[in-house]
Amino acid sequence: MRVVRAWSFVAAACLLSAATYADERDFSGTVGRIFDGDSFLVRPEKGRDVDVRLQDIDAPEKSQPYGNTARAALVKLIADRKVFVDVLDTDRYGRKVVRVYREPDRLDVVKAMVRDGHVWVYRRTIHDRALIALEDAARAKRSGLWALPEEDRLPPWQYRYLQRQQPKRSSRVALERAQAGGFHQAIAPVTPGVVVFPGAERGREAGPGWTIVVPQPVEVADQLDAQR
Repeated sequence: MRVVRAWSFVAAACLLSAATYADERDFSGTVGRIFDGDSFLVRPEKGRDVDVRLQDIDAPEKSQPYGNTARAALVKLIADRKVFVDVLDTDRYGRKVVRVYREPDRLDVVKAMVRDGHVWVYRRTIHDRALIALEDAARAKRSGLWALPEEDRLPPWQYRYLQRQQPKRSSRVALERAQAGGFHQAIAPVTPGVVVFPGAERGREAGPGWTIVVPQPVEVADQLDAQR
């Protein structure tokens, strides 16, 4: 009897410990809309859809080579499937940063996407370093996106950075064209060191002496009439 009671005590202690350390943010649900190769919606058993993003990986954007293929791979893995969501953090967009396990086989979706070469491992802030070996193996086998020509394998974080730079380059080109045409008088008071030109909209600071501006279609004649 003493042995039975001892084992009962141990079992109860284990259950209490598990309950104590359980993460109340975690939940089970059904996968809904899939946006790309690393983000989608999950509908809990009770409540509204939760916007989630897979931790440690970055899928090509839809406008990049392989972007739609990466999304299709994730669709094949988990579309309309039951999953367990291990919530780890919340990003600046309000999405839950997660690891997701497909039910009932408990497939680790992050590892599966890396193993098959559909995504990049984001090494700058990596938590699970085992993913690096999986990515290296996928590269060696030229699986998934690693079979693309090198010029098409631009990491998605670099691609997004270049996309953000386009308004700056467009603004500078528009300014140069305006100055070349001999019409570069500001149409509003200008803070010293800040470049503004006709039809510009002020944006956030882009660096010393510059403000991001978005060119708007403005007829020079309309500007001259307005100043009379």
